Amino acid sequence: MSVAERKAISELGIWGVALFFVWMRLTDGSSILGQTLGLTVVEQSPGRVVDTLIAMGIFAALAELAVLGWFRARREAVDFRDERDRLIEKKAAQVGYWVGVAGASLIIGHVLTWAAFPLPAGRAAPLELTSPTGIVLALLTLLLVQELARNTATLIQYRLA
Repeated sequence: MSVAERKAISELGIWGVALFFVWMRLTDGSSILGQTLGLTVVEQSPGRVVDTLIAMGIFAALAELAVLGWFRARREAVDFRDERDRLIEKKAAQVGYWVGVAGASLIIGHVLTWAAFPLPAGRAAPLELTSPTGIVLALLTLLLVQELARNTATLIQYRLA
């Protein structure tokens, strides 16, 4: 397994944990280890949302640095890329781009659908994406899913090539 494949696997783990963390902090539902995961956005104060963003950013940065440090400690060339590696990166970036386009289209469709067909009074809409917390959740989810798709496409390309 090449360095690029192992790096993609480690990044899948990092971005998966980051996505799980964001959903645990900004939604409500099933209780897991004292946190909740569900499809109802729990409105948060701006300070708590910013704290979530900062915590996720610090985690991702430290985890990426730890992965790079691990590869460098083993004297493995993380930066070396030949033509094949560059082509795989380009194709994977295109997959990430199109996942982002599809995700943005789904978010827009979701918001417009719930605005056009509101629920009866007293019922909360699942994944209310029009609140500030819902907007942050949707955008962060979209960014993290793009990274997951890019890394998955990288792994698939290495296995197919």
